[in-house]
Amino acid sequence: MFAVGSVLQHEAASGSAHAEGLDLRLLVTRPKWMAGQSATVLGTLLQVLALALAPVSIVQPVLAGGLVIALAIRSVRDRCLPSRLDGIGAACTCGGLAVFLVAARPAPGTGDHLPPWFAVAAAVLVAVGAVAVAGRLGRGPRGALACGAAAGIAAGVAAVLISAAVKTFEERGLQATLTGTALWAALAVAIIAQLGSQQAYARGALSWSMPALVLLDPLAAVPAARFLTGERLEPGHAFVWVPAAAVAVVGVVLLARTGEGCRRPVFRRRVSGKPREHDRTGPEL
Repeated sequence: MFAVGSVLQHEAASGSAHAEGLDLRLLVTRPKWMAGQSATVLGTLLQVLALALAPVSIVQPVLAGGLVIALAIRSVRDRCLPSRLDGIGAACTCGGLAVFLVAARPAPGTGDHLPPWFAVAAAVLVAVGAVAVAGRLGRGPRGALACGAAAGIAAGVAAVLISAAVKTFEERGLQATLTGTALWAALAVAIIAQLGSQQAYARGALSWSMPALVLLDPLAAVPAARFLTGERLEPGHAFVWVPAAAVAVVGVVLLARTGEGCRRPVFRRRVSGKPREHDRTGPEL
């Protein structure tokens, strides 16, 4: 659902940006953007359910698989065959994540290890600051990469706060959850993450913004979960899951280097031995 939402929102947002930034009033009038938002909301609900069933250190890395799905959807919609680099990147990402999850054996925290209010406030400030700084950059690969990374950091922090709110509900009940800071901070950071992702989609190709978002999400969530909710990875297997995580990172980087142009279009139309102007999808046919 996150992959479907990302592709649709990118297509809508990339055409609604101007020199001053993102035009949200124009976005809400586009059915494609609203459909993407609906998919993202459904994905978020499923993510909350997943966080109630498993640690953050399992849920957030699994979401990185959405990058492979999103770029596959992008290839279908662009009628462009994936390159060999795409295949290698997808294999490294999925294989590295699978080995990481098996070897790391993430263990959930306990209800006795819930974040105090000042730790929650610090996490919110980090997420807001990252999105605010990245939002000052202009369009292009650098802006898309920075905004995607900032959105990933915010999404990772939001996931940890959601997990903390779920643990509060399970251990102390609804009243403690509603009067605590984790739930409301999670909602605020989730909104900030959405704003950062829209900025990323509007500033450049999905091949830049999506990998940055997907990579920084678990990289921010796993250590944040360790310090805020007490989750831990299996230290004795670090010699396995650390290289596996590195392989997954390499896969994400390879997918990011595929670029925006299509080098292997499904259809090649020619008129009088020359390609039509509207059939050009990149520097090469």
